[in-house]
Amino acid sequence: MIIFVVGTRSEAIKFSTIIRECERRSLPFKILNTGQHGQEEMIEWMNKLNLPQPNINLGTSLRKIWIRKSALGSLQIFSYWVATTFLKLVSIFRKENPKIVFYQGDTIAVPMTALAARMTSKRILLAHRESGMRSHRLLEPIPEEFNRRLADKFTDIHFCPIKSAVQNLLNEKAHGEIYYVGDPIVEIVKYVLKNFRKPKKFKKYKNFVAVSIHRFENINSKLKMINLFKVIENCPFEVLFPLNENTRRKFERYKLLEKMKNLDHVHLTNPIAYMEWINIVRNARAIITDSGGLQEEAHVMKIPCILTRNVSEWKELVDAGVSVLAGFNVEKILYYLEDVKNKGSFYKRVKKIKCLLGDGKATERIVDILEEKLKV
Repeated sequence: MIIFVVGTRSEAIKFSTIIRECERRSLPFKILNTGQHGQEEMIEWMNKLNLPQPNINLGTSLRKIWIRKSALGSLQIFSYWVATTFLKLVSIFRKENPKIVFYQGDTIAVPMTALAARMTSKRILLAHRESGMRSHRLLEPIPEEFNRRLADKFTDIHFCPIKSAVQNLLNEKAHGEIYYVGDPIVEIVKYVLKNFRKPKKFKKYKNFVAVSIHRFENINSKLKMINLFKVIENCPFEVLFPLNENTRRKFERYKLLEKMKNLDHVHLTNPIAYMEWINIVRNARAIITDSGGLQEEAHVMKIPCILTRNVSEWKELVDAGVSVLAGFNVEKILYYLEDVKNKGSFYKRVKKIKCLLGDGKATERIVDILEEKLKV
């Protein structure tokens, strides 16, 4: 049996095509929800993605605990959640005795799951989707770079989405089997565009840039957010900017939220569900983001991606010039936006280049390997 470990909406998305393919082949699996984004919330989310509901739920949402924290500090809450979740994982792995435990990406649950499974039994095979991804700076992004490095110390089956990830693991002399499979995001985006539609209320936006900023190291910097405001203020396109709770709160603290609301070309919204977001972003002129996942999706849909980061784990995309590292340098970001507006060299590279994330068969390759491992 395979146990898929999910806890965030993003992890459910990244596993979606793999779970469907396992279901199609009637492979034995269960879905374990760590509760990071909640229990009822994750059940609702899995339903929206046309996926089976989690078989195992670990309990209270980390987000909900954070909201009701009262006298407890953030570090105390986080430490309590990690400790209790870790012990629950060990207990579940002992009870279920899976052949494979499969985790995704770089959230805190990834190294925690790997360690819990390894402590439970050396016979459990640990599989990692997006294994080998590295920015090569431990503090950028934080804590994701640390999480994925630690998880890969335990991983037995490394599924690498890009060739540089394979090389990273070889350089680190990682144990286990290393597979270059491509990135299932190609299939995920295709599935979403085919099965979900753009919300009617967003159809009026034609000539716009999509903005997605959420990383703590960015929104906690007043200078960076002031620079972002300057970019938005001078952007040659309309701006569509969904604000999550943390980002909105920081803009309020820095007295930037009202200023943005007063800009006629800026449209601030509440967070937008992934399926709707992909259908909106497909029509964007460009994307400004600090997200790792949005780099992948932008490339699949051939949309120029301007990264407000200094490094990226998606080396192939940066080396090819389809994602550009601009930090929060106002002049640099506006330069790339003007290039997009005038259909310059950056714009043309993005539109002409062949997809660097695989041939759309990554899901099939991954499940082929899982199926073989289950037979052994």
